[in-house]
Parts: sequence; C-alpha cells; structure tokens
Amino acid sequence: MPAWLKRLRPLAPDPLTVLSGVLIVLSFPPYGIYPLIWVCLVPWLFALGRARGFRQAFLQGVWLSFFMSVLGFHWVAYVLHEYGQIPWAAAILGLLLFSLAGQPQFLCFAPALSYFLRKREGHEAPVKGAALGLGLLLALAYAGTDWVLPKLWVDTLGHSLYRARNLRQIADLGGAHLLTVLVFLVNDLAYRILTALRARKEPSLWPVAQAVGPQAAGTALLLACSWLYGHHRLAEIEALEAEPRTRIQTAVIQANIGDFDKVAAETGTIRGAAERVLSTFFSLSDQALSQTPKPDALIWPETSYPGTFRTPQEASELYRDQQVERFVRERGVPLYFGGYDRMGRKDFNAFFFLSPKPVPGLAGDGDLQIYRKSILLLFGEYIPGAESIQALKDAFPQVGNFGRGPGPSVFALPTASKQVPTVRAGPVICYEALFPDFVIGAARKGAELILNVTNDSWFGPYGEPQLHLALTAFRSIETRLPQLRATNTGISALILPNGDITHSSPIGAPQILNVSIPLVSRTQTLMLAWGDWFGRIALFIGFLGLFLIARRRQA
Repeated sequence: MPAWLKRLRPLAPDPLTVLSGVLIVLSFPPYGIYPLIWVCLVPWLFALGRARGFRQAFLQGVWLSFFMSVLGFHWVAYVLHEYGQIPWAAAILGLLLFSLAGQPQFLCFAPALSYFLRKREGHEAPVKGAALGLGLLLALAYAGTDWVLPKLWVDTLGHSLYRARNLRQIADLGGAHLLTVLVFLVNDLAYRILTALRARKEPSLWPVAQAVGPQAAGTALLLACSWLYGHHRLAEIEALEAEPRTRIQTAVIQANIGDFDKVAAETGTIRGAAERVLSTFFSLSDQALSQTPKPDALIWPETSYPGTFRTPQEASELYRDQQVERFVRERGVPLYFGGYDRMGRKDFNAFFFLSPKPVPGLAGDGDLQIYRKSILLLFGEYIPGAESIQALKDAFPQVGNFGRGPGPSVFALPTASKQVPTVRAGPVICYEALFPDFVIGAARKGAELILNVTNDSWFGPYGEPQLHLALTAFRSIETRLPQLRATNTGISALILPNGDITHSSPIGAPQILNVSIPLVSRTQTLMLAWGDWFGRIALFIGFLGLFLIARRRQA
C-alpha cells in the first residue's frame, strides 16, 4: 500500500458510521421506516467505542453528518441548481460541503460520547451501577447539543416518530427533542446489550442481565410512561376533535404553479404569465365554490399572487389588484393568499387576509389584514451583510433581500357561523413552521387555528416536501391547534391537534382541498406554558452531570 494511502486511512469513515447514516435516513420521510430509529445509532456507537482519541471520534461525527445529510438532504443540490441558478457540478459540490456540517450535533458531541462509552465499556465507570444514570445524561446532553446548534432544517431524531400516534403526543410536554432523548436511550441500551453479549465468556446470559438489567428496566419504564401518557392524551384530544366548539369550511387551492412559472409571472419575463397564474387560481377557486359544502373561505399558497398587493408601481399591477378585489367582492368569500408587500423601500414576503366586507375591529379599509414573514430562509430570502455590501448583492442577484416582519400575529377570520362570526388564526409562512416558539407565540396571542402557506416547489418533488410536512405536524401537537397547510405544488394538508395528517394532496398536480376544520376547546400544554424549554434544560443537566462524573473519576 502506498505511504500516502496509509496516511489517509485514519481519515476514512468507519463502515459502521456509514450504516448509521443510512438507517437514520430510512427512518425519516420520504421513506418513513421509523422503527429503524430505535437502532439507527447502534453501529455508530460501536464505531465511537473503538475510536482512539478526540480526532478519530470527531472524524466519525463528521462522517455521520456527511452521510446523513448527503443522502437525506440530496435536494439541497436541486435547490442550488434551480433557485441559485448555478451549474450542476457546483450545486453538487455545494451539497457535499453542506453535508460535512449539516448535522453539527454529531461532530460536536462525538468526542465526549466516545470518551464515556470507552470508560463505561472498559468497566471504569466512576459510579458503580450508574449505567442508567450515565445513559440518561448522555441522552440529555445529545438532545441539548442538537437543540442549541444551528441547523438549516431544525430537525432532530424525534421527528421521525411523527407517525407513532401514541408516543408523539409527549411532544406537547417537551417537543420533538423529548422524543430524541427516548430514541437515544433505546439505542444506547441496544448497544450495551450487544457489547455485553460480545464480551461474555460463558454460555449463561445471567452476567449480561446483571450488567444491563437496571438500565433496561429504567428505559422500559420511561418508554411505558411515555406511551401511557400519549395513549391518554390522544384519547382526550380525539374526544375534543369529535365534538369541536365549531367548524370552519375552508378550501385550499393548490394550482401546481411551479417555480419557473412563478418567476416569469413576478418578473414579467414572459408576456401574460401573471395573468395566466391568476386565471388558474380564479378557475380553481370557482370550482371550489361550486362544491358542497361550499367553503367559508379560500386559501392560496405562499407567493401565489404574482407581485405586490395594493402597492402598484404600474398600471398592470393595479389591474391585477382590482381583479382580486373584484373576485372577492363578487363571490362574497374571504380570500387568504401569499404575495409580496412593499413598505417604503423594502419588500416583504407577505400573507394577505382579504374580506368581501369590513371586519369589525380593523382600522382603515377594514377589509385587509397583512402578515409579513419574520423568520427568513438563509441564502434564500436574505444573505447576511447584503444590505450594506453591494458586492454580495451583485454576486447573488437571485437571492431575495426581504425585510423582516414583527413576529407572531393573530388575525380575525370571518365565518358563516352565527354563533362564532370570527375565528382567530395565526398566519405562518413556510420556514417559520419549523420553529416551535414562533407558533407558540401565535397560540399565546389567542390563535385558534394555524394557517400555513408554503412554497416547496424549489426543492424538487421527492424528499423535502415529505420531510417539511412531517416537521410541521409537530406544531399542532405542541399547541393542540388544527393547522391548514396550503402549498403551490404539494403537499397541502389538514393537520389535526393530535398530529394526524389528513386530506393530503399529491405532489405536482392541481388540487382542491375543501376541508372542515374542527376548532377545539383551548387545551393547555406544557409547551404553551413554558415555550421550547426542554432543549436548554437537557443541555444544562446533561453536561453538568457528565462534567461532575468526569471530575469525580479524576479525583
């Protein structure tokens, strides 16, 4: 073997690390084989257990991040090519660079995890019989690390359990990171059992039971308590859904307007593109209004309106505004739609609530409410420093430089019900739905419904749309609010307060989702009371406990 190849061998990924990356990806949408999440980390733990020193452990963390990201977030290359307008070779290189730190919790936590695994399996545990305690501290420290480090998609292992109807209910206590602790604990237990089986020197399994019995019992107890809580909570929420306070009939208009059609309409690069986009939405909306039951309101997705609304710069923009206003007035139905708002010299990604008649309590015209997006997608809707550095604007002209809105808001939606003439809704635009505290902020202001408009057309048809929907579903569990999700090209859906995803639309096809949304009685949750609290507590307790164990061992 050449000398240079020998020097590179320590940098190579352990095959077990590669296997863990594959198992994690298969656990998540679009594959959704979520039972694999309970063993996905076991191969990686073996790789870390035999790593020698900080460097080797760190490298295995980098490799796990790489393989999970390059396989699970392959659509990053697609969006770089489509939205960033860069060649495929450069887009693939961007994906590879992103993947090296796409899951930073793995590379940051790997050295500490490797240290404690080797000490424990080397029978050098500082506190005899404290395997369960150490496993729990490692799980808390991992979840806390995962919570505190910045990630583009804010995903965690617990999100893979979005289809586990009972277990996912504990997210109203501590969010998806609480589920991540359970996932880590089970993986750590499986690793310990396999390690003990490999190390036994006699046929009897009694030494293995003695070694891992307390940890197995403790982990089983935590899982059982979580499942029982979820079972009870699910029954409670389903009872509220069966007899809601009221219902609102709303139709989502998924017109299947793709990215290039939208750009052409917004920029005017193809004559008549904006008119064709509006004509498509008007036609589908009229079809929805002819259905039985007739919807009380219509919702168009993010940036469905091809331009700014009520801030026209030329006659064609004024004419489009008047078309929408006339449509709403003549049909007598409220329209909620995504578009752009201009204020001063700044443009905003906005969500408009337009009513056919004045809404009580609104100032001015009384028929329009505007929400401006406040959490922007990095390198999609803004570039840090681009406002003051002209060279950045010139280098990335395709990236928006949007303003930021004030944060969570609540708007009054008129309904057809005489008992409940208006409903308070929390508007959410696309990326914002990934952040628990944002939706919790709207719920604390009195929102009874989450209205979520999204545009996933830039990310391709496979991978991102399914993952985005799964992550979004946790916002309804945490707040116990129904959520109506409207997208340009799919997946549009109704998400119930128990986390069930219903009436989901196909990808890449026009669709009308005329759904009855149950507005349940307000239900308190720990997440509503304390916010996204669990990650910071897990971070503090986990690392404090590991620090004390390490110090005690040294002493």
